Amino acid sequence: MNNHDDDRPMTSIELRKELLITQGARYRSGILNSKEKVVSGLRAESLARSAIKQIGLAVFAAWRDRSVLTGAGLPAMLPMVIGGISSLWRQPKLKPLIRGVVIAGSVASAYTLFSKFRKKQEEPTTPEMP
Repeated sequence: MNNHDDDRPMTSIELRKELLITQGARYRSGILNSKEKVVSGLRAESLARSAIKQIGLAVFAAWRDRSVLTGAGLPAMLPMVIGGISSLWRQPKLKPLIRGVVIAGSVASAYTLFSKFRKKQEEPTTPEMP
């Protein structure tokens, strides 16, 4: 930068100027990309998807830890779940997604009940020893 050649005194200044212009353009581009990501993240569809994802993770965690579902845990959670589903149901774009989740949950519940019922019927009775 402190190169003061008599042949090319403006070269280092011009290079520095070009470098600063390029850095400024990259900075502005990064800001615009960040702004687009924030705006797309705040749309109703993406917020609803993230809410459904969080609700699903909470339900899965509660299912894995069945102690939450016993006692006061289940009655306390049901109003929140029903309120969340009803608010999501008002969004016309999310109705097919919610229907799919409800159908998948119903099928999984029915499969679980039938498999437990079948296991109880298939348990062999051990003969009593005299």
